Amino acid sequence: MSLRQKHRPSFCYCNMGTMRRFFGRRRKPPPDTYQVPAVARPNPEEELRSLRRRLVQSFVTSALPSGKEFLPVTEIDKLVNYATIRLVLPEKASTDVIDFVCGHGKTLFLILVVGNEASPNDLLAIMESCQKHSMTDEHLPVDRIPCVGGKLPCHQRVAHHKAWDVFHDKLWAHISFRFFQDQAMFTAPVILKDKFIYELKEGCVLPITWKAQKPHIGHFSTVYEAEVHHAHHQDDRYFGEPLKVALKQLKPLTSEPGYNVETAWNHEASALEEINKLHHKHLIRPLAALRCGPEHYIMFEWADGGSLRELWESQGPKPKDLDPDRIMSVIEEVLGIVGALSTLHGTNNRTKTGNVVRRAADLAGMAAGERLTVPVPHSVKPREGETKDYSPITTPDTSKSPRNVPEIHVRFVEPSDDEVSFRSEDPNRSYVSEESDASSDEHWRHGDLKPENILQFNQSQTNDSRWLGTLKIADLGLAKQHVFATARRKEVTNQKFTTSHYEAPEAVANLHLPRSRRFDIWSIGCVILEFVIIILYGNDGLASFYDQHEIRENPHTDTLYFTVDRNVARVSDIASHWIAEILNDPECNRAGGSALADIVRLVRDRLLVVELPSENMVPSQISRCRADAGELKDKLEAIWGKAIHDESQGGDYLCFRKDRANIAPPAPLQVMKPKRTAAKSRLGDDLLKTQPNLEVREPYQYRYDSGKMTN
Repeated sequence: MSLRQKHRPSFCYCNMGTMRRFFGRRRKPPPDTYQVPAVARPNPEEELRSLRRRLVQSFVTSALPSGKEFLPVTEIDKLVNYATIRLVLPEKASTDVIDFVCGHGKTLFLILVVGNEASPNDLLAIMESCQKHSMTDEHLPVDRIPCVGGKLPCHQRVAHHKAWDVFHDKLWAHISFRFFQDQAMFTAPVILKDKFIYELKEGCVLPITWKAQKPHIGHFSTVYEAEVHHAHHQDDRYFGEPLKVALKQLKPLTSEPGYNVETAWNHEASALEEINKLHHKHLIRPLAALRCGPEHYIMFEWADGGSLRELWESQGPKPKDLDPDRIMSVIEEVLGIVGALSTLHGTNNRTKTGNVVRRAADLAGMAAGERLTVPVPHSVKPREGETKDYSPITTPDTSKSPRNVPEIHVRFVEPSDDEVSFRSEDPNRSYVSEESDASSDEHWRHGDLKPENILQFNQSQTNDSRWLGTLKIADLGLAKQHVFATARRKEVTNQKFTTSHYEAPEAVANLHLPRSRRFDIWSIGCVILEFVIIILYGNDGLASFYDQHEIRENPHTDTLYFTVDRNVARVSDIASHWIAEILNDPECNRAGGSALADIVRLVRDRLLVVELPSENMVPSQISRCRADAGELKDKLEAIWGKAIHDESQGGDYLCFRKDRANIAPPAPLQVMKPKRTAAKSRLGDDLLKTQPNLEVREPYQYRYDSGKMTN
């Protein structure tokens, strides 16, 4: 045997076919016999703690109440989803319960989570009970009820919503306190477009993320500049951004006799809710009225330009050079304010005053043999195919405050024994009526028009590139509704706390009669006149006008615009003097006509007029009465139209001499007080016997700075 054969391995060589035949073919097991590697399910307790940490990090601190937290509504969907709830609840949780939590119980579930008193098993049991009793997020917030946890027998349980029966289960015995306490953080309201009044539970957290440290403090309220969280408003202009608002908080004022903050809030909220439906560009938009237990709030859009008073003060002491564009902006914005006032007053002419005017028009038409037609108000732009008369307006035939605005402390004159005083039994009633027929039509008046209540909105909010922006009437909560009902026809207006400087004379001398809508016309006339003074003479000129309050004969009743003697009112000599001097200004006293002069004449002849329409008046008398908002709007439209036409022709109707540096304001009027004579008439019903407008009743002596005396 060879050596190679001797050391050959002792195994036989075979091919693969032989081996398969020997060992057999290896077959794969069927698919259903595979063993999936076991994956450990996360611990529900750990998942619950993780969810709680993420929830706490999602809270936002509110500025009202200060330091409290709330959960933005957008965070709820991020925190509660099917995968998360599947891991937090025990494995035995059914799909129906998980679907209920994700669909109708997200907020309920999160309130239980943040309380840190419910285990995963408790959460499952409670959510199953909520599903059984149909208790959903829509039933939040929940009042504290004594029958929680089965503490009271069934027949002694307090009546409540049927869904709240879920709290009878003993599961709530050890977690109910935290639930009722924590739910405030999850129920911050969302300011909706189609909802205005919000009745919130005491302790509710408002979605106010910031408020100014220096509010505007008034007698009855405090107004804050604030911001609403971006997820809690529906203003498309600020989508995804905080909404800046003016938040008005009403004061309780328990020391104020006859005042109740609850009643005041109810009246203001109801008035604003109705006024909000007018949707006028020049009326400030109220956003919400919120009652949070004892706290009462009104939310408005924020005016980034401040008030008209602040705008005036920003113009500087000296007048700026006259600019046609600036004057046109003033005319357009004043026209817008008057248009808003006309909308606020409404178109109802079935008041007693409306009947008087209509009857007088009927008599005049019949005397002329004309066919009577219903007048159609002018529009700013004529319809296609129409023409509009833009000829100069004709005058009717008639024989401690900001910027040192004089404080007028009005002593309300009580009616004498022979006069009937109609007073409301409810000291907080806000409904008053103009003299009227029985009718269900409604309209409003403001009652407190002044520069502080006219706000400026700049381009960022209104897309208005003009220097004046958009002016809007604010403080509409003081607006009074005139409802034509017999029971309220003769009630006295109960708003006693308005600024007397801009009030009409009937506020003092005709107290026993209800105020009409033309009360606002006098006020807007005062504002317009002061606006012209600012344009022509700057703040120094307006301050000089305000300084004239020192020569008033009776500080208790007189203002810069009217004076009262024995209940007889007339336009003051101060106002008459300033109007006359303005009309003699080089800008106003020119042959070609002046827009500012036409505006001042309109104020003199149709706005600062004491007389009001009354029964037994003939047309010639009514033509001397104070205008209504509709007539004022038409007159201003005529001025606006003439300015547009003149500007297209290259005229100088808006302004002629631009430089005002060497033009001094009117010289102050100094009055030598004469001896008073007995009044021949009283300011009785409807001011029938009031002296004609702008007619000096007594021979006042005027002394100017030059020292000359004239009679």
